[in-house]
Amino acid sequence: RTVSAQPFAVQFAGILLLTDFVQYWVHRAFHRVPVLWRFHRIHHSADVMDWLAGSRLHLVDVAVTRGLTYVPIYLLGFAEAPLYAYVAFVSIQATFIHANVRFRFGPMRWVLATPQFHHWHHGAELEAVDKNFAVHLPLLDYVFGTLHLPRDRWPASYGLADGEDVPSGYVRQLVEPFRSK
Repeated sequence: RTVSAQPFAVQFAGILLLTDFVQYWVHRAFHRVPVLWRFHRIHHSADVMDWLAGSRLHLVDVAVTRGLTYVPIYLLGFAEAPLYAYVAFVSIQATFIHANVRFRFGPMRWVLATPQFHHWHHGAELEAVDKNFAVHLPLLDYVFGTLHLPRDRWPASYGLADGEDVPSGYVRQLVEPFRSK
């Protein structure tokens, strides 16, 4: 049987697992590879976490991440309905995990990425550097040793941990990664 012949729920779960696995490693590379970090640091320069912070992305960051994530699920032959459901889910999830909310999610925080989980990824504290790369499933960070989720604490500040800043304005941020340092 082909992938598209599987039940909707099986396909959606497969897409979720596959995309988060790929996004985990792509996201981790954007943090570790200096030339990629130049693009991704635009996203991390937000010093206030709110639902708009998820949209503060460089076009190269978006193109590489989406390309390496969406092309494989398309080529593997998933049906349209679970693909569309995933695109809607990831759009909502990206807004949610960046939102400025302090809800407690109990045991669910270990199953699905929550604002607390992702806020630690954006925290400016040294304890938060290179942690919580998964977009959906904290289990990936647990497995690969990058999970940081203190029980009742949240980061005290956000932004670039090195204290640097990026220029203000869309055009300046678009050009910044291409400038020689």
